[in-house]
Amino acid sequence: MRKVVIMSGVSGSGKSKYAGTLLLDYVSSTGLTVEEMMRLPKGDKRATSAYCSADMYFVGADGTYKFDVTKLSDAHGACMREFITACQNECEMVIVDNTNTTAVEIAPYILVAQAYGYEAEIITVMCESEDDIKAAAARNSHGVPFGGVMAQHKRLCGRELMPWWKNTFIPAQF
Repeated sequence: MRKVVIMSGVSGSGKSKYAGTLLLDYVSSTGLTVEEMMRLPKGDKRATSAYCSADMYFVGADGTYKFDVTKLSDAHGACMREFITACQNECEMVIVDNTNTTAVEIAPYILVAQAYGYEAEIITVMCESEDDIKAAAARNSHGVPFGGVMAQHKRLCGRELMPWWKNTFIPAQF
């Protein structure tokens, strides 16, 4: 069964670290190396996995990450286009790695996954204490301050997901 994994959690909680582990585990199960998988041209049917993140929009040709909050909407649009393309290309494993702290942010990914016949799972990376939230604020790559990370945490804790959406909670990945 083809699968979509939607990462969810505050900035700096370890979503990307966990997503990377999932992707490595999946790619190694295909018999290809990560380097071989990455070199496959877009649309190549052997590219059986995809990683979609708004963060990728801010990575320059030289590999340098430069976040620009004024381009966040464009970044999320690019992420959704990459996600739809991966589903259209019938990738076996598609990972979406954004904060996704509300049902409104998650719903479009669930709907596209369902439209293309994917099983979807939300993996919520939870900060379990104020110390965890402080650690996430200190380590996130966007410069989101403690207050912003706390606001993300409150949205995450207060969200109501559809009861039929599969949601797995894991602790912060520091």
